[in-house]
Amino acid sequence: MAHVSGIERVLDLRSRSEKGGVEEAVAWFDGLAPGERFVVATSGPATDLLERLQRERRGAFEWSLLAAGPRVWRTEVTRRNDRDAKRGVLEALAWDHDRLESLEGAAFRARESGDLQAAFDLYSEFATGLRRHIGFEEDLLFPAFEARTGLPPTAGPTAVMRAEHREIRELLEGIAGSIADAACSPEGLRARFHGVMEEHNEKEEGVLYPTVDELLGADEADLLVRRIQGYGA
Repeated sequence: MAHVSGIERVLDLRSRSEKGGVEEAVAWFDGLAPGERFVVATSGPATDLLERLQRERRGAFEWSLLAAGPRVWRTEVTRRNDRDAKRGVLEALAWDHDRLESLEGAAFRARESGDLQAAFDLYSEFATGLRRHIGFEEDLLFPAFEARTGLPPTAGPTAVMRAEHREIRELLEGIAGSIADAACSPEGLRARFHGVMEEHNEKEEGVLYPTVDELLGADEADLLVRRIQGYGA
């Protein structure tokens, strides 16, 4: 199971030079034990750091966007427990499913405890991550599947999943607008959200992701995961 953001180490690079900031962030990464993480705060997408890690620490890290501006970008960097130079779609995206599930659960636990600000912050991180996850699936993963199978975007499994994504986005927005309001009751929306997400993720992890890995082969699947890490940057 993935972690939940809570007490975290933050490396604020907003006032640092580009080169010096990347060097310090890599040093922080090298000091992590497997499973440990830190957050990089930057004025824009941390593209240079990502490219450096992909080049020199290939397969050793997870890259998770927590906040995308406008004043600060926050990216969580995690050292993987099992380093493998070549990544697969199933392994990488199932990990992100678990990470997002943990964040969503933590947000509602904070709400139940009465900490509405923590609930808002955690759900914002969850929503940012889920929107990004949907984005790279629709812009990168689905087209790769469609190109190899010859299926158009309007037919087959990706057409169904795009329709589910639309429903997921609508429910996500409804919950995001009410989770920090003590007068609102988002539990009904949350139950609907979970019903859609559970079935959706099962189809992805049970069918789509392993199929893409098989269709692409190890080298191309690894390249796709690298493109997914850089999505939005």
